[in-house]
Amino acid sequence: MFLFSDLSGRPAWRRLLRLVALAWLAVVTAAGAETEPSMAWRGHGGMAAQWWADASGQATFDAARRAFEAGQGRPADETQILPLGHGAAVWYRVQLPPASVPTRAVLALPYAGVDLVELFRPHPAGGWEVRRAGDSLPVAEWALPYLHPAFPMTVRPQESRPTYLRVQHSHPVSLQWELWDASGFNESSKLWHLALGAGTGLIVLVILLNLVHAVAWRDPIHLYYAVHVVLVGLSVMSLTGVAGEYLWPHWPWWNDIASLVVPMAALGWMGVLVRELVAERGKPLLSRLLLAHAAISLLIVAAFLVWGRHFMFRPFNVYALFTLAFILGVLAWYTLRRPAVGGWVLAGFAMLVAGSLFPLLRNLGLLPVGFATQYGPQIGGVLEIPLVLVGLYFRSRERRDNQLRAQALAHTDPLTGLANHRVLHERVELLLRRARRDPTVGGVLRVHVANYSTIRNEYGREAAEAALVRAAECVATEAAESDLVAREQGGDLVLVLHGRVERAQVSEAGRNIIARGLKFSGRLPPGVTLSLRVVGIHAPLPAGTAATLLATLAQASDQLGRDLLRRSLLVIDPAAGRQR
Repeated sequence: MFLFSDLSGRPAWRRLLRLVALAWLAVVTAAGAETEPSMAWRGHGGMAAQWWADASGQATFDAARRAFEAGQGRPADETQILPLGHGAAVWYRVQLPPASVPTRAVLALPYAGVDLVELFRPHPAGGWEVRRAGDSLPVAEWALPYLHPAFPMTVRPQESRPTYLRVQHSHPVSLQWELWDASGFNESSKLWHLALGAGTGLIVLVILLNLVHAVAWRDPIHLYYAVHVVLVGLSVMSLTGVAGEYLWPHWPWWNDIASLVVPMAALGWMGVLVRELVAERGKPLLSRLLLAHAAISLLIVAAFLVWGRHFMFRPFNVYALFTLAFILGVLAWYTLRRPAVGGWVLAGFAMLVAGSLFPLLRNLGLLPVGFATQYGPQIGGVLEIPLVLVGLYFRSRERRDNQLRAQALAHTDPLTGLANHRVLHERVELLLRRARRDPTVGGVLRVHVANYSTIRNEYGREAAEAALVRAAECVATEAAESDLVAREQGGDLVLVLHGRVERAQVSEAGRNIIARGLKFSGRLPPGVTLSLRVVGIHAPLPAGTAATLLATLAQASDQLGRDLLRRSLLVIDPAAGRQR
């Protein structure tokens, strides 16, 4: 239970992965610095420690001393789950190993969240010096305001009288003490604050990044995730003691309850986030279950605030275990349907859940206090962030592409990729309005695949559709940058020419289109070419609407199909009132 230490240009998400890896290494480095031996008392034996349980929690200091003197103390064991909770207390009698010279030291309990720790040290002038720390007191009034209870002291040569400690907590837990010299403790403190500060900075960066993504991608899922990161970050700060030291050092009630209320709120919001992620899969029962989980989490938060942690502590931990398993199951189901997104999100949440399991099992008395139970959520949260960010990036990109495709379908013919009927009518109307101001501009050609039915009957629907695509290529090749190629509702193709257009230009464009259709193409069955029928009109365009003009061209195309001379090109000269 007592430790003695020695006193000695790539994608943006890849850059973020590197940043998170560096932050994770900083956390591991700091953890290693603190968990290594922090004090060596050369020439002296180990520190003798015993503990005694006070079930009533009412025993005085003198009563505890008499209990130890009567042999009621038990050898201290760091894996022992102590009978705390319901007002009970545990007393320790510790014989510190003496130093050769007076040595400044720190006796620390690396467990943020313990309710009350009282240290009874023999005073050089006689009597006993009492110091206190724990969540029942403001952190600012602790013997040493820090992430967790810590007591500075001076270890004197040949110290004979033992040191006593009294601990109270809301539930059974194992305790692990650490004895440091002052310089070693200060070095460890610097490393931990550096690592936790880097983690806090990373959280702020991720929040800002999600706000930018929400605007850039126009996807609200990033706002949901930003709130999730805020709650997870506050949970980590509450569990590590950073929040108590820096955010609310004068609010002991909130410092005590925040380590449960904030994680519960984060767990509830996790359900809201997952629902927003998977809601589009169209499973109303699943959506209702996730909303019910969020509502239950809100009720548990309210219960904590009204009745305190003693009443809801065990139900909270049991509910959290089942809920985390449920959320992972939902994400696994989502991954089966959208692996490109769900796989990343599932991996990220799995890291967070794995890290959170250790403190939950510790709270239920199933694991002793250790590195994993203390810092599992922090490491899991750091690993979760880049994985979920990558998954949300793929989701937003896929969502944007779907939106662009949907918008394109409103203006584009899905088979040929040309402009559709609506766009065609809008552009022809604009051309006619411009032609009223300048009669020399504009020309329209209507192209009909004369052997479409023959190809369909002989080679099937796919070959007929390939013929339309090939015809679209023939027409599009003739279009200039400012021109428009579209597909009419009946299947005919229309080329709208802008600028000054004369009869010769329309005739040449028609002949070129017909000639391209006669060339063999890999799109068509072997030996098959297109028989294209072209009807065109040039400036000055007739007065009227786009529908009237297109109907005129369609009528002329039908007449051309019945032409005994089997002509393939017809140019309407509106000024002369004749067709050629």
